[in-house]
Amino acid sequence: MSKNARSPRLRWFALGALVVFGLYHWSGSTSSPSSLLAALEPPNIAPFPQEAWEHAKDPETNVEVLGVGRHSATIIFIHGLGGNAEIILPLVGRLRPKLWQVAWVLPNSPHLPFTGAQGEVMPAWFDMDELVLPSGAPMPKREDEKRMRAAVDRIHGLIQKEIDRGIDSDRIVLAGFSQGCATTLLSGLSWKDSKLGGLMCLSGWLPMAYDIKKQGSSEKHPMQSAGANELPVFWGHGTADGVIQYQWAEESIGHLTKMGFKDVQFHTYPDLVHWVADEEEDDMLEWFKKILPPT
Repeated sequence: MSKNARSPRLRWFALGALVVFGLYHWSGSTSSPSSLLAALEPPNIAPFPQEAWEHAKDPETNVEVLGVGRHSATIIFIHGLGGNAEIILPLVGRLRPKLWQVAWVLPNSPHLPFTGAQGEVMPAWFDMDELVLPSGAPMPKREDEKRMRAAVDRIHGLIQKEIDRGIDSDRIVLAGFSQGCATTLLSGLSWKDSKLGGLMCLSGWLPMAYDIKKQGSSEKHPMQSAGANELPVFWGHGTADGVIQYQWAEESIGHLTKMGFKDVQFHTYPDLVHWVADEEEDDMLEWFKKILPPT
C-alpha cells in the first residue's frame, strides 16, 4: 500500500459475500502533478512517524497524528465497515498541511463476526443483517444498539481525552464514513458535557431513526442531548450509492431538520457510488477550515 500517493477515486470492494468497506481511494497511487496530494504536501512537511503505520491495522487501537503547528484542534475520524486507520492515513497526509493546528485521532474498531457477510470476522463498529439492499429499501429496522452504544462510549472517551489535553471542546470535530458516519452522529448527538465543533457525515445514515419521537412538528432522537441541534453538520453523499442509499441521506437530513438542526450542509455528488470523489474531498477541506480556523 502506498503511503504517500492516491488514485483518482475511493473504491469499496465487494468480494463474494464479503463487502469490504474501506477508503481505498485514499491509499492508491498517481503521478499527476495536479493531484490534491501534490498540492497539499510542501517539501518542508515532515512525514508521519513510523509508529503511526505500525499499529494502523490493529483492532481497538487509536492512531494519533499531530498537526504541523501548535495543537489547538482535533479531528476524530471514524472508519467504515472493513476499514482501519491505515486506509485513512493518506487522507490525513493530504489535509494535514492545510490544517496546521489540527491533530488527528483515528480509532480502529473491534473485529466482529458480521451477519451480513455470513459471519465473516471483520472490522466493524456494529453488526448489520445485510450489506447491499435493493434500490428503494428502507433504512435498517433491526439495529445492533448494544454495540452502537459501545462505539459511542469509545468515541466519548476520545473526546474527553482531548479535552483533558487542553483542547476546547468546540475545537473537536467528529467525522466518519458509512458505519463511521453513523457512529459520528450518535456520538455527537449524545455528547452532553459541552459543545463540540461539528460533525462530518460521509455516505452514511442516522441510526435508531425508527425510535425518534414526534413532539408536535418537531422530533427528538432517543440519544439526543440538549443543545445537540446547535452542531454544524457536513453531509456528503453520492446519488448512485447502492450500499448506503442516497434516499437514506435525504431521510436522515429530514430527521435532523425536524430535530432542530439549522446548520446542515448537504453536498450531493451526481453519479457517485459508495466512494469519496476528489470534489468531495475539496469540500471537506473547506468545511474543516471554516469550523477549525487557526487561533
